[in-house]
Amino acid sequence: MRTMLGLIGAVGVGLVVAVPPAGAADGAFGEAERLLATYFFWRGPWDDQAVTSGGQLGMSGTWKAIFPAPTDPRASLFGLDSADKWPGGAIPDTSGWPATYHHPDRLVPWLMAEWRAMKWSGIDFVLLDDWHSLVFNADLTPQPCFDLLARAWLELDRRGEQPLPFAMLLETPFAWYPGKDGDAPQASADGVAELWEPMRAFLRQFYGEPGYPARLPVRALARVMAGGEARPVVHHWFPTWVGAGLKKWDAWTFQELRRLCRATFGVEPYLGVNQHVYGPDCVGGWSSDQPAGGRVAITSEAGVVDYDVAWWGGMAGPQVYPKAIALGPGHWCPRQTGEKVVTPHYSPEYGADVYRYVQCWHKVLADPESFRRRLVIIESWNNNDEGCAISYSEPKDFRNAAGELLDRWGDRPDFYMGVTREMAGWWKKGECPERWRVAR
Repeated sequence: MRTMLGLIGAVGVGLVVAVPPAGAADGAFGEAERLLATYFFWRGPWDDQAVTSGGQLGMSGTWKAIFPAPTDPRASLFGLDSADKWPGGAIPDTSGWPATYHHPDRLVPWLMAEWRAMKWSGIDFVLLDDWHSLVFNADLTPQPCFDLLARAWLELDRRGEQPLPFAMLLETPFAWYPGKDGDAPQASADGVAELWEPMRAFLRQFYGEPGYPARLPVRALARVMAGGEARPVVHHWFPTWVGAGLKKWDAWTFQELRRLCRATFGVEPYLGVNQHVYGPDCVGGWSSDQPAGGRVAITSEAGVVDYDVAWWGGMAGPQVYPKAIALGPGHWCPRQTGEKVVTPHYSPEYGADVYRYVQCWHKVLADPESFRRRLVIIESWNNNDEGCAISYSEPKDFRNAAGELLDRWGDRPDFYMGVTREMAGWWKKGECPERWRVAR
């Protein structure tokens, strides 16, 4: 049987280096490790399957997630090749995948399959998309969807598969229950409640609190060694978006989050934030103009957060920041109505390479300065609906209204997974593939 690595070489992506083991046995990563993470949409911000299935809201030009049949050699990437890999001793029916919390009998096996595929692809940890009010109750207890996620992780762990740990990606503008004042500087009535309550709800699932036992072992939590301790990764999306979210924040906001986390769980968080891909003059990023007026520097360079990076990292090629890099296969604004056309969001900087994801990696790995960073974030694993996913998906060309080719998936549904696996190896080794090295 030809291996997946052989298949990658067959389409001209190049020879594959050995991939260092993905994940960490105890969920903690050393200070010298270069890490690879990805955004994972597991419940659907819109409370349905649109984010992970493609096409359900009348959107066109997006790729649909599919899954291999048990007889397909690639089924092993998901564990779909053997009944012994599943609870109950039966290969699950994938016709209802991707699943959501609406179908708990489908959600657990789907999550297990995706965790296996992400690990095969060389991902180290998963930035789990968390809309607080959809995942946790107002009293900070988990809703059933989180319990199902925990069940999937624990089942993989019980089987000795060392599942990838996950970090928190807080969808900040829409995350909290109503009643907060919307400000997060020191003088505000609620302080940092809008950010701290979701953080506490998430982290207590691993650390526990007096009277609240942990639901998951701490090794299920992605932690990065910094300052001599393993710090949990907590990533904050935009502070405000389309009139929702925070109105004001400052450096104290993040100092207070660190203080509260240490006082509650005995450890400081490893904090990351998103900036606006078009710069600080666009409202949305943490260092952008604030709705209430003014602007503050919430960056790793200012020492306020541990890393910052752009959302929509695949839109205009790789987004290189001082401590982290974001990249992806592209980004397309979906058509949700007949009047709103599909809008391509990509940069001419991509050039002639039809595989934009490959070119993003090319730009990163061919630049020695990239290896001074600690983290690459792929945007995303499975946001197929916006054309920025690398998961197993239906091969399809993306063309504009004139029929001109903008990008193509490749001729196999595992194409971007294979690219990721190869590039992960080079990234973690700190080397550029031979074919991209400048001749001396």
